[in-house]
Amino acid sequence: MLNEEGLAQVRQMLEADGYTIDARREGERVVVRIEATPEACADCLAPEPVMRAILERALAVPGSAIELRYPEGSA
Repeated sequence: MLNEEGLAQVRQMLEADGYTIDARREGERVVVRIEATPEACADCLAPEPVMRAILERALAVPGSAIELRYPEGSA
């Protein structure tokens, strides 16, 4: 089970900068996909290590269990 309240907070943060987020459990892992909308601020998306730390706290799962997928061309 994911921390839905934490996910909602991250979703709100990302949506403000033009991104969407989908997170789901796949066995022991949590797959998190972040996508850019046409209005996305390219400079606003945090680097992957920073986003992983945010997600670790927000979702209450170890960072090593998070499979983070960024938009094409981001990182």
